[in-house]
Amino acid sequence: MPFALFALAMINFAVGTQGFAFAGVLSELSRDLGVTIGQAGLIVGASSITFALGAPFAAAAVAQIERRRVIVTGLAALALVNLLCAVAPSFAALTALRIAAGLATAFVGALATVAAASLVAPEKRGRAFAIVMGGLTVAFVLGVPLGSVIGGLYGWRATFAMSAMVCLGSVVLVALTVPAIAPAAGARPRLGDVLGNGRVVRVLMLTLIGFAATFTVVSFVGPVITATTGLTGARIGALQAFIGFGSLVGLALGGIASDRGRGPVAAAVACAAMSLSLLLYWLALSAPHATVPALAMGLLMFAGATALFSLIPLNLAAITLHAGTSAPVALALNGSLVSLGQGLGALLGGALTDAFGAAAMGPGGAVLAGMGFLLALTIARRDAAPAVKLVAAE
Repeated sequence: MPFALFALAMINFAVGTQGFAFAGVLSELSRDLGVTIGQAGLIVGASSITFALGAPFAAAAVAQIERRRVIVTGLAALALVNLLCAVAPSFAALTALRIAAGLATAFVGALATVAAASLVAPEKRGRAFAIVMGGLTVAFVLGVPLGSVIGGLYGWRATFAMSAMVCLGSVVLVALTVPAIAPAAGARPRLGDVLGNGRVVRVLMLTLIGFAATFTVVSFVGPVITATTGLTGARIGALQAFIGFGSLVGLALGGIASDRGRGPVAAAVACAAMSLSLLLYWLALSAPHATVPALAMGLLMFAGATALFSLIPLNLAAITLHAGTSAPVALALNGSLVSLGQGLGALLGGALTDAFGAAAMGPGGAVLAGMGFLLALTIARRDAAPAVKLVAAE
């Protein structure tokens, strides 16, 4: 695999780190800026929502511009915005800057995947996507905790300064190692072209359903761990590491399955595994308080993360294959649906908990994952149909 793929992975590492590294210092930030913790949490949503809404339109706007130039410019803007966040004089200014960060991310996010597709042969795209998206996983395993440590030692402003340095390092790495990548020939892609492509829309819906299903429970992972195992404080973070490791394994497995031509079937298997793991959460949360072994919960979180993240390279490869010249917009929309799925899952999990208790989160997510399984089977059958017709004709 070209080294440039690891530079592209660094883009996702930078984006993920700067997007969530400050989450661990929200208490200090809120005290310093004179707002509640709930209000401080709005800066997380400000950038995420801006990215989710803006990514498809940003991708269409820069579709005819050389890829590396857009990536370098966007990362440089992201570095500058995070540096300004470090010296923000008020909460209002910080919120505005996080919105600007979301906009800069919208121009950068999907292009890392688009660039990766152009650097390798089609039969290697699954593994290439796994490498590039692995940067985001490493951000949650390493970058985000590091931001919390630096913020704890030197204050919340230092966390934003660290994020700026990570983004700046990505600028240098991409500029030095990623070749110039010309945009696809043809007319400028439009969002309507993507939404009119049934094959692509089905894969996009699979992304939405998969993340909504998993985040029905994962959004409340801290309380879930405490309720099932009795662990609190820093020990929750140690158990959360199983999610990070599971996501890395899932990306690798999904990439391999995609490159071997087993994408649709592997997606169905992933959704089935996701549904099973969510049902096991129901059993764990139905048990008496703090009676589930920590290792058992860790393995359950590992399995669920493996299933979810295996979908990412599978879906990215399918979108790239079927979207044609509209791939940049389709991939950006896929990223938006990841964020939307996370938000919808959190809303569903909260509503189920309030109405029926925490144990209801698992079955609610399992039902969604089951819908994903049926959709993946539909995609597999439709992909296999042309081959069947060809054999019959011969």
